[in-house]
Amino acid sequence: MYQGQVASITSFNKKGKFDVLPQHANFISLIQKSLLIRDDRGETREIKVNNGLMRVKEDNVEVYIGIETLVV
Repeated sequence: MYQGQVASITSFNKKGKFDVLPQHANFISLIQKSLLIRDDRGETREIKVNNGLMRVKEDNVEVYIGIETLVV
């Protein structure tokens, strides 16, 4: 659904809202509600999801969601 360089990613987990910025520490989290992607030009794109899994490793972010979890 999205591939490319971004300035930041915002999402939600059970603890609340969180941001992933460049050089973020490695981590894995279950996510919910949405992903807000900010590109290098400052434009934002929101992808709504019911739940998913986000993995941040070595300055790369991967998000895994099932098709049935997409909110259209």
